Amino acid sequence: MGISIQEAERRLNSGGDISAITHAQWRELEAIEARNNAAADPWGGGRPQPQQNYDPTPGPNFLGGQPSAPQQSGPSEYEKWLMEQERQRKIAEQNKVIATLKAAFSEYGLDGLYGQITKWARQDYSADAIMLELRKTNEYKNRFPAMQALSKKGRGITEAEYIAFEREATRLEREYGLPSGMLGKDSVTDLLTNEVSAKELGERVVMASNASQQVPDEMRAQFSKFYGVREGDLAAYFLDSDRAMPLLERQYAASNIAGQGLIQGVDTTQDIAEDLFEAGVTAEGAREGFGRVARDRALTQGKSNSVNQEQLTRGTFGESDYMKKINRARSAEVGQYAGGGSFVSSESGMSGLGKANN
Repeated sequence: MGISIQEAERRLNSGGDISAITHAQWRELEAIEARNNAAADPWGGGRPQPQQNYDPTPGPNFLGGQPSAPQQSGPSEYEKWLMEQERQRKIAEQNKVIATLKAAFSEYGLDGLYGQITKWARQDYSADAIMLELRKTNEYKNRFPAMQALSKKGRGITEAEYIAFEREATRLEREYGLPSGMLGKDSVTDLLTNEVSAKELGERVVMASNASQQVPDEMRAQFSKFYGVREGDLAAYFLDSDRAMPLLERQYAASNIAGQGLIQGVDTTQDIAEDLFEAGVTAEGAREGFGRVARDRALTQGKSNSVNQEQLTRGTFGESDYMKKINRARSAEVGQYAGGGSFVSSESGMSGLGKANN
């Protein structure tokens, strides 16, 4: 709320606080001062007027000349006050930008860019404009090497998301006992560049850990046999971002299925193992199925109507064409025993060892 013109004049003359003087009061005070000065000394030779200058050209009593129009000598006190307020406002805004960006870049580990942040803020750059400039620096590019590649793909992420991915990679590495540094900066850069999400990274790490440490040796042996990956390289193989997740899942499951066969004493092929995976056979189902294959192995050794290993395996797991072959082989085996020395039934009853009676 404004003050009276008398109070405003008193404060101005006494050097008191003039922040409450309104713009309109400043104009009124200027007019009062101008009138007082003109009455005291119309030629401007007495008390100086802080707001106006008079042209020294002679007035009406000197050769009929007219006084020139008053000239503004500079900003008024009120205008100076307004300019100071604006300057302080800008400084406060700049300080806010500096503090915000310094806090962020401290978290990024880029304290070395503080000087640039301050420089651009004092030049009245906005926070967004400063960020654009900072992202062009080598320090920033070295800290977030995947950013540029993702941006070119139209898949840009924030610095906070980048850091969250790094922290998740570190956590997974420790939790699943992977070699230290396996999910370091270079791996994270490759994974992010190839748009591997944190969720997918977790799935890859689980497979990598299982394949290298927790699954049976038979599974690792089959993986090496099928896909040419040495056991010591299995973890790195699953974390290689150049390999698509669906392919890794297929290979992991097929190797596990074949490993269950090996545990049962049945060595199967890559094609069969991958076909069983596609058919939805689980590790438990594989263990049971290969157990039956092992029990029926004699069917592959008969002299007639026998089946080979692949036919026996595929038929056991439900392929209809091969199931028929298995049934014929089983019937032939029964007939062989019936005709060659096992107990058989005849019209006259049970006979002993030897051929059936005619």
